[in-house]
Amino acid sequence: MHRRQFLTSGASVAAFVADASSAYQEEDAPRVLDQRGASAQGGSARRILIARDELLGHALRACDWLADVSQIKDKSNPYYGAMKGEYDTKTRKWRLYGPFWHTGQAVRALLLAYELKRDTKYLDHAVLGGEYMIRNQAIDKSDEKYYGFIDGKQAEGTNTASQLEGFCALLDLYRVTGDTRWRERFKLALDWVVKNLYLRPEGLFLNMFYARKYEFDTRARARPLNDDATFYHAYQEFKDPSYLQIFREISDRLLRDENPPGNFMKYAPCKPSAFGGEGHIHPRHAWWWGYPMLTAYDAFKEEKYLKAGIRACDWYVENVSLDGACYYHNSLKGRHLSFDFCTSAVGCAVIMWVDLWKRTHQEKYRQAIEASLGFLLKAQFRQDVPDPNIRGASFEGLFLPDGTMNQGYYFRDIATIFSARAMLEILKAFEGQQLYYVEY
Repeated sequence: MHRRQFLTSGASVAAFVADASSAYQEEDAPRVLDQRGASAQGGSARRILIARDELLGHALRACDWLADVSQIKDKSNPYYGAMKGEYDTKTRKWRLYGPFWHTGQAVRALLLAYELKRDTKYLDHAVLGGEYMIRNQAIDKSDEKYYGFIDGKQAEGTNTASQLEGFCALLDLYRVTGDTRWRERFKLALDWVVKNLYLRPEGLFLNMFYARKYEFDTRARARPLNDDATFYHAYQEFKDPSYLQIFREISDRLLRDENPPGNFMKYAPCKPSAFGGEGHIHPRHAWWWGYPMLTAYDAFKEEKYLKAGIRACDWYVENVSLDGACYYHNSLKGRHLSFDFCTSAVGCAVIMWVDLWKRTHQEKYRQAIEASLGFLLKAQFRQDVPDPNIRGASFEGLFLPDGTMNQGYYFRDIATIFSARAMLEILKAFEGQQLYYVEY
């Protein structure tokens, strides 16, 4: 199936000139598109008004899916409270993947939904996710090796990036609930990582820790992990200057190693030698390490960080498709594989653009937001689809065509998580303003 045919009802488009009336038609109400098969996407962009309540409804349906479907409710399951992760619509089977950081990101989205809606359902499920995250944390002070480690002594292997990208959920839980337990557990976990995995002053972390064998990864695989600007948020909370110094060291290391502009091909999961030397740039790389550069600017007030953050945001602007989609495999030449959507990266890009729009009010970021919002709306499944496992969720990508009419969708919880968060961030940033999305 051709990807244009797949999006039969149209999708959003990338940036357009706002004053070029020939480029799009502005509509003040949602409309039902005619079904024109493979040619459903045309050459004229339409900018369509969406009511705030309608957009909030999309975001809350996504959060309902996280709480009601994706989150594990079986108390006998060791992953009770975690997000299931991945789902195949062809086999209708689930697979657990990256539950710690995926759950952490889900907690952050649910707390944002609680902030905007004040429905305690979202807070309760965020707390349930947090309980899973700290359940296996070592809290025996006499245990010098593991004290503070958060993934269980029996873990085959724990990825440091996955740890760091989950931690801020604990700090968010503290700030929302006032329960100091979350604050204490956050600090214990972060301090264990600093003590055992950080290579001072290189701005690098050992990539893996093998808890069961108490073995550490090689220095050759170390990476400059700046995920979620975790160390700056730790500094803001605890005022420990060592956290701020680590944040600067990581940020400066990334600046030295930046290539291409706004991204970091040197480090995994990017693959510099892929595609005959064109390289594979991971679609969330600029989110993980480029977005925190805007926070580094907030921390240090140095233009080099602001410019780096802008380059990361612009990498997404330059690499999305005309209809607002991101792709999983991106090359240095801006090429990508055909059946390769990455909806989670679209959500990440929108969150970054919203932040930069608030800082600069540059129209190109608002245009990019509207473009990719259209894609996110199309990627979310309605409540009346036959499979209850995907109602309200967003697909992450397509499976490769197999010659049948049951090609299938690949679901990852992070597609729904980042889509929901992007919609909620739009609602916060453009409060009191009309909201639009764009589609062909």
